[in-house]
Amino acid sequence: MIPLVHGVHGEDGTLQGLLELANIPYVGAGVLASAVGMDKIVQKQLFAHAGLPVAKYVWFFSSVCISRPRKVISAVERSLRYPVFVKPANTGSSVGISKAHTRAELLKALSSALQYDRKVIVEQGINQAREIECSVLGNDEPEVSVPGEIISSNEFYDYDAKYVDGKSTAIIPAQLPKRVTRHIRTLAAQAFRVIDGAGMARVDFFVIRKTLRVYLNEVNTIPGFTSISMYPKLWEATGISFPELLDRLIALAMQRHREKEDLQCLYTPAREWYRS
Repeated sequence: MIPLVHGVHGEDGTLQGLLELANIPYVGAGVLASAVGMDKIVQKQLFAHAGLPVAKYVWFFSSVCISRPRKVISAVERSLRYPVFVKPANTGSSVGISKAHTRAELLKALSSALQYDRKVIVEQGINQAREIECSVLGNDEPEVSVPGEIISSNEFYDYDAKYVDGKSTAIIPAQLPKRVTRHIRTLAAQAFRVIDGAGMARVDFFVIRKTLRVYLNEVNTIPGFTSISMYPKLWEATGISFPELLDRLIALAMQRHREKEDLQCLYTPAREWYRS
């Protein structure tokens, strides 16, 4: 099976858990990686623990935002500088995400984000950042595509820029120095392993224009998969056609399923201690 359901219940481990219970092989990340890939807070905590470069952030439960908004504003302004990005911890396609330049905009952004999740993350905005994406393919030894650059039609790559106005464009491969490209591809593979990814993922980065400093943004475990989506387009530019990509993803899913089937699910103790 190839899961193509985005968002909550589709790529957060819920559907994957159902397929595991039914013992059905499926393409892509398992329960753990799907859940981590969906939760922007847990994901960043794991990346930071692994020493991967992420932008500064703070996060809050909805109960704190509602009961103590001044405390939340104070914590954000103490740790970060405007502009900041405010996001529900668990959504996709930039739903509920806002960019806040002032305290008033921050309050409005928090209210918007909390419509979609019980946790909210506030990230440091990165000035003069280029949006770079890589595709990952594999299980334990992932391969990484050439990077591509997103040229957003809006101030940031929000839902409208992705799906509505049709004005955003992509540059494939991204015009970056070779050393930066190598660094991004290495980070993409590392991020994939950190969340225990499988099959496929798209890994998103920010690259500062002047300094070329790289920040890891997030791993998307079910990227868009139409013929014009970045995931297959990046692999096509790397030398893997759409039909071949599908064949390899299915083979990876079957390999992972066989490995799971070979594991022991019963344990017999050396002696029946409970009878003594």
